[in-house]
Amino acid sequence: MTGLPQPALSPTAGMFNALVRLHITRLRARISELQAAIENEQAARTSRNYADSLAHGYIDLTGLEGP
Repeated sequence: MTGLPQPALSPTAGMFNALVRLHITRLRARISELQAAIENEQAARTSRNYADSLAHGYIDLTGLEGP
């Protein structure tokens, strides 16, 4: 018989595979969101640290100490 090709996976395995792929896709999107949030937090922390250092006079803005 030359009809439709036979599926490589059983229906249960196919459903499991589809669910795993769905969750992987969702997790990748969530990971991207979390990475962006981490980068934003790091940038904000660096900015705050610079502002605090500048306020306490630890940063030389005259250029006398370096090239």
